[in-house]
Amino acid sequence: MNKTSNIRVVNNRMQFRCASCGAKRNLPVLPSIRIKNMRCHKCGATTRCLLNRRITTRQLHSGKVIMFTTEGKEIAVNLHDVSMNGGFGIDLPIRASRARTVKIGDVVSFNCKWNPRLLGSGCFKVINSNGQRLGIKKVL
Repeated sequence: MNKTSNIRVVNNRMQFRCASCGAKRNLPVLPSIRIKNMRCHKCGATTRCLLNRRITTRQLHSGKVIMFTTEGKEIAVNLHDVSMNGGFGIDLPIRASRARTVKIGDVVSFNCKWNPRLLGSGCFKVINSNGQRLGIKKVL
């Protein structure tokens, strides 16, 4: 079974540590890669690496939340990660990303039934978009 780990990337190099045996390896990665499956050079175990290029670490969360757009549309999205500075990443369904339902600069709100205090109430702004992935930041 694949294990998932959050790996920090500095100067396009990742410090891979095997989740099974603890073996370390320092490897180069391309700037466009976010997820990389790595096979350990000692034990052969496979690990799914989520590459983090930010200065501060992100808390990995996964779950369905409901996003409300200003036009009144409700979209079930997947919460991916939460940053310490109030931002977070979500994954849109393919249909919503192809229809360009949400664009950079749009103001949205969320309803998280499994942890209501995680996102809180209020307005959030879409600050970046990369395919199905959106970066969201709380509006002050």
